[in-house]
Amino acid sequence: MSSTNPTRLSESAGPHEAECPADILGLLTTTDSEYALDWRRRCLARLRLRSRALRSGDRVRLASPLRFTDGETRDQFIVEKRGRTMRFRDAQGGSLCHINHFMDRHWLIVPTTRVHKTVFG
Repeated sequence: MSSTNPTRLSESAGPHEAECPADILGLLTTTDSEYALDWRRRCLARLRLRSRALRSGDRVRLASPLRFTDGETRDQFIVEKRGRTMRFRDAQGGSLCHINHFMDRHWLIVPTTRVHKTVFG
């Protein structure tokens, strides 16, 4: 196969990165190849992880704690969103953290009570 003729490549050529966009997955024809089916399942699982919605102020708990450069291990954070930028504040100490590939990780939103402002009209 040639890189100048990518139309001759197929899923059986060995894609192992599971980062295919949904648009491309939707264009694929049916297959019996177990390797291709496994790759498609992994791509869809990653797309499901990345499609989860978060709001600023949400409290999240990671499935497995992370050790940070300060030596501390943390697993709960408060989400801070500004546009497309997302940062995390340690739920215990309040320090600001950056978590690489957060949307690819397993986490849960921890239910919290939100107090809404009362508006008198």
